[in-house]
Amino acid sequence: MTAPRLRATGRKVRVLFSMQFALMAEYRAEVVIWMLSGTLSLVMMLVWMAQAAAAPGGMVRGYTPADFATYFLSTWLVSQLLVVWVSHELDYEIRQGVLSPKLLRPLDPFWQHLLGHVSERFIRIVPMLALLGVFTWLSGARYTTHWWAYPAALGLVVLGFSARFLWEYTIGLLSFWTDSSSSFQEIVWLVYAALGGMFAPLAFYPDWVQRIAVWTPFPYMLGLPSQLLAGKATLAQAGQGALILTGWLAVFWVVRVTVWRAGLRKYGAVGA
Repeated sequence: MTAPRLRATGRKVRVLFSMQFALMAEYRAEVVIWMLSGTLSLVMMLVWMAQAAAAPGGMVRGYTPADFATYFLSTWLVSQLLVVWVSHELDYEIRQGVLSPKLLRPLDPFWQHLLGHVSERFIRIVPMLALLGVFTWLSGARYTTHWWAYPAALGLVVLGFSARFLWEYTIGLLSFWTDSSSSFQEIVWLVYAALGGMFAPLAFYPDWVQRIAVWTPFPYMLGLPSQLLAGKATLAQAGQGALILTGWLAVFWVVRVTVWRAGLRKYGAVGA
């Protein structure tokens, strides 16, 4: 890409990001409500802390109540950064014809949706960290002191968000062929939550479930960053997870592009 074209692309990205940031800023109160509604990890934290406190020796499989608090609060934090709602937006845009004027623009609608999600993270970050501080103080969670765990976890979160955005985008595109794609999204979310470790650390699952999970992207985008923050994963494991997520990113990208092109042919066929 030539320098002038690169600068032009940079300007487009800045303008689009600024527009999406301004839009998301109007919904800052709703963002806080959305965060508070994602309490599954917090509920599971209380359940497992109670189990550990009641167990002989005050721990379950090497996890003390403080360890469970650290793991599930880390899971809550990571899951907040992985939130994606693009499938619902696409479901509405395709069924209602809102997508049609967007197709006239010299930019794939994919990028507008992506920057909308990215800008929302900047709105979410301050109240999210404030809530994390309160939850940490109340629960007695203790995060790792290894400095490398934090950039490693952040890198996995970036890859995990990208992977989730791509598959959610693809699910939304199924509205080209179905009346609603929401049911597909709910099924995938259950698998993501279960294999990602939102209900319990993956090591607590049966061996056959673990053998299946390691071939999916879910443990590396949610559970592994949480284990890094809790001090229960190594840098080598983070590197392995990053490689696996990168491979899945390539798969999801190809699938998204393929489904998008096939869907556009059907969308145009009905005169939209």
